[in-house]
Amino acid sequence: MEAVVKLRQSVEKIFSAGVVLAVVLSGALMAAPSSKPTTSAPAPAKAAPAKPAQPAQRQAQPNIQRPSQQNPQNRPQPGIVHQPIVNAKPVDKSQPIIFQHNTGEPPRALAGGRTEFHNPQTGRTVRTNAQGHVTQIEAHHGGLAGGTIAVNRGPHGQRMVVTGRPGARVVSYGPRRGFVERSVAGRPGYISRTYVVGGRSYAHVYHEQHYHGLAYYRYVPGVYYGPRFYAWALNPWGVPVGYAWGGGFVAPWFGFYAGYFTPYGAYASPDLWLTDYLVAQNLRLAYESQQAGNGDQPPQPSADAQSNANLSPDIKVMIADEVKQQLAAERAAALEPTSSVSQEPAPGSEQRPPALSQRFFVVSSNLDVNTEANQACSLTPGDVIQRKGQDAASDGGVAVEVVSSKPGDCAADSRAAVQLADLQEMHNQFREQLDAGLKMLADNQVRGVPNEPPAGSRPVAEGTADPVQGADAQLVAQETDAAKLEDQVRQDGSTN
Repeated sequence: MEAVVKLRQSVEKIFSAGVVLAVVLSGALMAAPSSKPTTSAPAPAKAAPAKPAQPAQRQAQPNIQRPSQQNPQNRPQPGIVHQPIVNAKPVDKSQPIIFQHNTGEPPRALAGGRTEFHNPQTGRTVRTNAQGHVTQIEAHHGGLAGGTIAVNRGPHGQRMVVTGRPGARVVSYGPRRGFVERSVAGRPGYISRTYVVGGRSYAHVYHEQHYHGLAYYRYVPGVYYGPRFYAWALNPWGVPVGYAWGGGFVAPWFGFYAGYFTPYGAYASPDLWLTDYLVAQNLRLAYESQQAGNGDQPPQPSADAQSNANLSPDIKVMIADEVKQQLAAERAAALEPTSSVSQEPAPGSEQRPPALSQRFFVVSSNLDVNTEANQACSLTPGDVIQRKGQDAASDGGVAVEVVSSKPGDCAADSRAAVQLADLQEMHNQFREQLDAGLKMLADNQVRGVPNEPPAGSRPVAEGTADPVQGADAQLVAQETDAAKLEDQVRQDGSTN
């Protein structure tokens, strides 16, 4: 019996130890990491990340589809996953702006199928052509020139920007070309224009005058040459000479307008060389204006009609006649005694504009006109017009006829009216470019032509002025303001 009791006690001790050992092993197994993948515990781990992901998607989705309801400015929000709008298209700023709607006053119809929109809330006025393309934007401007800013778009993307008022303006044809206009201190009625071309600045002077109540500016030359030099420039050379138009004519603009402009193969007299020089300068300006207005991208050939348009030899002869007449006028002026400011006409006196004595003009800047058939069209540098009107009408218009134009511009043989002030500006540019060509001849920069006599140049005090400091920076700032203004108008409309 005693042996049975002892056996029972031993079994109880072994059982108690086994229970304790099982508990210890169980705790150790639960605390120790398992090296085997489990299949019984994925459900809780799988559900845990899935539940918070669903609310985040539901919260972010309205901002992608309807940003105006929860996040009008589409700014990133904390805790929200933002994704790009799939249907968004990059804006091609080289394409014309299509103005589709207006939140201001009702649109006003203009001549030639144009339309004008004015928004009194923003103060912006937008004008479009018959196709709905924005051709002009006007707005308030608080820059250096003050007053207003006008952005004008030509038919091929050229952009001209004007701020301020006559006598205190900035006019740009891109960030690297244009002029800053200011009054000349101590000389009432005189203004200077500081031109910036290729990073170089120089100034021309103009005198304000009036005719039949219309104000205009007349170019004042900065230099005259001696009588022998003018006589050489006005007479034919003994034998026609060839000339290699080096730098300018191998530039992209020359190939672009190869179908419109062909220089003479040989030159029998200086006036013919000066004629090609005048046309070449304006075509280069037209090309560079298109390039600057299209984000420095090379302009594309026009797909419009008139693809066979060209500047005929007969028209170039007519331009050469204008060159000879102007050279004769400058020779006569050079023979006069040295002038002074006191001998110039008073600012308010009546003076017939020199433009009314010129017949053929090479267009030197973008100009929108309405033809007699009430068709809106544009003239660009290098086009040629003939003055038909003998005088200015009561509204300042002078009748003209287009005798040569590039594809996409006003058709040849069309008639229109050009404001006297604009026609006089063409005459001013004609004289400026003629003087630049004469300077090249006088400085022996035109290789291959017969030797000319000493130029005997004489400066004209009234035609000289110091360039405005910082003119290049003003042009860059103005182009930046114009780009911002066009972006604002794009927000009100859309692009092609």
